[in-house]
Amino acid sequence: MVPMGTKEKIDGHDRAILEILTKDARSSLRKMAAKVKLSPSSIRNRINRLEQIGAIERFTIDVNHRMLGQEIQVLVLLTCRPGSSEDLYDTLSEYEQVHEIYWTAGPANFILVVRVVNMTDLSTFITGSLERIQGIDKIETLFLMPRPSK
Repeated sequence: MVPMGTKEKIDGHDRAILEILTKDARSSLRKMAAKVKLSPSSIRNRINRLEQIGAIERFTIDVNHRMLGQEIQVLVLLTCRPGSSEDLYDTLSEYEQVHEIYWTAGPANFILVVRVVNMTDLSTFITGSLERIQGIDKIETLFLMPRPSK
């Protein structure tokens, strides 16, 4: 990792590589090389450097959670008492239903991405878990709708 304050230069080739990887992290070095007009070894070296400097944090996949049975996907907005947010973040990250946590500045302190199998599981999670955590003042939910069928 590059020390804080160090500025690494990211050029047009690096940006093109990042754009390709954002769309398809499995894109081959040869395919990227043809698009960016560099050799596959140069692409590999640049990807390694982008990882080292922190421009690439991780490689991941997008999972269709509904296909895995998690039919209910909800954004949960949490407002907490002053001074409790750091401990609360740690506590929230321990729940398997919580897939992402965003610390926010605005009407809520946190936005959670919560995935559960059904409404009963959601109700149990909110009333049996979230409502019992010390430091939470307000809980709001926003349901994420599946894309409409064509």
